[in-house]
Amino acid sequence: MAALGPYREKWREAPQGSDTDGRVFSSELLSLPDDGLLARWEAMAARRATGELGWLAPLYADTFRERRVLELGSGLGFDAMRFAERGARWTCADIVPDNLALIRRVAALKRLGDRIETYLISDDLSFATLAPGYDAIWVFGSIHHVPFEVARQEALAALALLKPGGRWLELVYPPERWLREGSPPFEQWGRLTDGERTPWAEWHDAEKVRRRLAPAPLRTVLDFGFCADNYRWIDFEFTGTSAFDPGRAAQFASIDLAPIARLQFTGGRRPLRSSSPWTVVCPQGLFADAAQLDLRPHLAAVGNASTVALDLELRVRRGAVGIGLVDDGGTYLPAAEAVIAAGEDWRHVTLRAAAGRPASLRLRNLYAGRRGHIEIRSAFLRAEP
Repeated sequence: MAALGPYREKWREAPQGSDTDGRVFSSELLSLPDDGLLARWEAMAARRATGELGWLAPLYADTFRERRVLELGSGLGFDAMRFAERGARWTCADIVPDNLALIRRVAALKRLGDRIETYLISDDLSFATLAPGYDAIWVFGSIHHVPFEVARQEALAALALLKPGGRWLELVYPPERWLREGSPPFEQWGRLTDGERTPWAEWHDAEKVRRRLAPAPLRTVLDFGFCADNYRWIDFEFTGTSAFDPGRAAQFASIDLAPIARLQFTGGRRPLRSSSPWTVVCPQGLFADAAQLDLRPHLAAVGNASTVALDLELRVRRGAVGIGLVDDGGTYLPAAEAVIAAGEDWRHVTLRAAAGRPASLRLRNLYAGRRGHIEIRSAFLRAEP
């Protein structure tokens, strides 16, 4: 069960169209008479349609015409109304009752009530009373405002309603923005992105959204940053041949770094620190092996998937380091090594083993005449169909 109270309290307010226009409480808008409410709402919607997000309607209007779309975190309903006017059938799901009451009232005033329905998301994050078979799920800067595991629970429950061939579309705050703003803890970052009352904001990129939806089969349609990397737009096609079964979502393993560092991670010229992050200094010499992590104890958790992915959060402080997946014989699996050069920022790297099962993660020096220095802060193993 998710404790959504602090989030309900925050998201009674929403942007007045553009992020630069300030915010307004839905309860304040509900207090207006019909003509005043509609005029105020239309003015905000016009700013949304002509601002940094104006490209959404031209891009997706035809895609959604006479299609069912489920929106997670519908706010004041700007996207719902815009696409419903162009023929979409839209379900607005939100955690704030006043937001949904506002949407119903505006939809009635705009004579769109037959194309828009509302759904209150309860603390159990269930969508059991909604009929499956949605053509798209629209997630516009909403569930990245709760911790990853809560967002994963909600996302997987919604994904079960998406038909094969349907689309998962999401606006997120990317890691570039988080790094630029000082890499604060997520419970503090929300105050920078969305104001003092914001309890959480967490960066995402396409790989992290894939991890949240794992092991659903997804094909990337669009993945790009905009507005100086303040935002990232991700558009996935669900390529499953049948409805997604949330029961399959147990096929992943979060790797506990500390005991692995002490017991299973060997090599390197210096002792490894047992607390996160791992720290490894590579021996000097091009291609010199530095360390190896045994992945076999964790493979049972990801089942018999055709592809295994390992997500790593890391930083190379000096030189250049190769990180790759090897089989039981110590041979690198095809296209399963990444070369990371020194830089101040933490990097998020995904390695995939599509041909054979990885036995170990291997680190080696890839800078002639210099020792590589790498830190690894997290590791996450998951299955992909």
